[in-house]
Amino acid sequence: IGNPVTGISSLAQNLAYEDDISAVQEAAADILIQTERVSRIVESLVNFSHTGRDVASTEDMQALNIADCVDEAMHLLQLDHKARDIQFQNRCDREHLVRADSQRLLQVFINLLGNARDASDEQGLIEVDSERGKDFTTIIVTDHGSGIPAELQAQVFEPFFTTKEPGQGTGLGLALVYSILENMDGRILLQSPLEDGNGTRFRITLNSASYDAEYA
Repeated sequence: IGNPVTGISSLAQNLAYEDDISAVQEAAADILIQTERVSRIVESLVNFSHTGRDVASTEDMQALNIADCVDEAMHLLQLDHKARDIQFQNRCDREHLVRADSQRLLQVFINLLGNARDASDEQGLIEVDSERGKDFTTIIVTDHGSGIPAELQAQVFEPFFTTKEPGQGTGLGLALVYSILENMDGRILLQSPLEDGNGTRFRITLNSASYDAEYA
């Protein structure tokens, strides 16, 4: 909930100084999108409170365009003008689709890209790529920050574990990512440092999908 609320707050603050009607309309549309996202998250929490389970249902799973989902995550993160100035590059193939729940997959990308931004230097670069196999598609999120020490890598997906300064993180982000992907029959692998001795790369694997199969 914190991600869209931060976006709404930033958009609302900018509206106070905006005179261009087209920019106002664009910001208003963005606010509506983010409030709808909050509503869907709350609905998911209510369902969880009733069932005690947070598993993506068959109805929620559909063919999703990876590049579009990454675009949305990057856009949402860039609404926070107080965050570190980072360059995002979405290099995912526009033809690559995966079978997933849209809100959960968006949360995966927001968490991974947000962590990558926190680990990067000012003006750093974060890249997202995709590779399609016969049955599975892999999404690769790469940053060129300080990396994760080898002795800590076995703990990064554990709840409440964080390498950030006190007050800067809950330690739930990667644990949530792991849980979401597991519920969608996906998996995630960590590589750090990269070839140049710095940086971190996460490889997400999900079931490939197609619109033809969706509507057959």
